[in-house]
Amino acid sequence: MEENDPKNFRVVEESEDEIYEKIKELRTCLTDAIEENDREAEADALSFLGLAYYKLGNYATSKEYHGKHLSLSQELKDEKGERRAQSNLGCLYKITGDLETAKEHFIAALNIAKERDEKRPLAKIYNNLGNIYELETNYEEALNCNKERLAVAKELNDQNGIGKALANLGNLNHVVGNLKDSITYYEEMLDILRAKLRILDTLAEEEESNSENEDDFVDIDMVALQVAADVKQKMEDQRREEEQAQGAVKKKRKFKNPFKRRPKTREEKIEAWLEN
Repeated sequence: MEENDPKNFRVVEESEDEIYEKIKELRTCLTDAIEENDREAEADALSFLGLAYYKLGNYATSKEYHGKHLSLSQELKDEKGERRAQSNLGCLYKITGDLETAKEHFIAALNIAKERDEKRPLAKIYNNLGNIYELETNYEEALNCNKERLAVAKELNDQNGIGKALANLGNLNHVVGNLKDSITYYEEMLDILRAKLRILDTLAEEEESNSENEDDFVDIDMVALQVAADVKQKMEDQRREEEQAQGAVKKKRKFKNPFKRRPKTREEKIEAWLEN
C-alpha cells in the first residue's frame, strides 16, 4: 500500500484541509469502484468516507456512509466488513446520545466477533458496551462487560488492555460499594503499572519513548492510584464507624436505667441480685 493511499489516514492526525482532500480522493475511488463493479473496493470507500466525516464531526453524513457500508457488507456476506460497520455505527450513535441504538449495533458486532473469534475487536466492543451500560447506571452489565474485556485482554497478553479493564473494574466496584473488590482490582492494576514502569526505566537508558499509548496508560493509572487511595480511606472510615457503633452498643448494654426503682426490702434486694 502506498504512503499516500487514502486508506492509510485512519492512523494519522490530519488538518481539516487534509481530510477534505482525502474525501475527494475517496469519492473518486468510490466512483471508479462503482463503474468497475468492484464491490469490495466500493465497500472500503464507503467505510473510509464514513470515517473521514466522523473525523470532521459530521456525524449525520458519517452514519449515512457507514449505513451503506453495512448494507453492502451484508449483501456480500462479508462478516468482517459487517462487524466493522456495526461497530462504527455503534460509536456514532453512542457519541450522538442514542445509547439504545448504539447497544443494538455493538451487540450485533459482538456476536460476529465471537463467531469469528476476533479477539482484539471483541475487547474493544466489550469496552464500548461497558461504557454504555455505565452511562445508563446499569452497573451489573457494565461489570460483566469489563470482566469479559479483562479475560480477552489476558488471552492476548495485552498489558495496556488489562490495566485499563482493571481500572474500570476498580472504579465500578467503588461506585456500587464493593470496596474490597475495588481495592483488589486496583492493586492488580498497580502491579501491572509497576512492571510497566520498570520496563520503561530500562528502555529509557537506551532511548526515549514517544508512545502515546504508554503515556495514556500512565495517565489513567495515576488517576486510578488516587481513586484506590480514596477507596482505602473509605474502607478505613467504615471500619472506624463499625468499631464506634459496636462500642456504642456495648456502652448501651452497660447503661443502667436511672429511673428504675431501687429495692428496699431484704426480699427485693435478693430478687434484684438474682436478676443481675
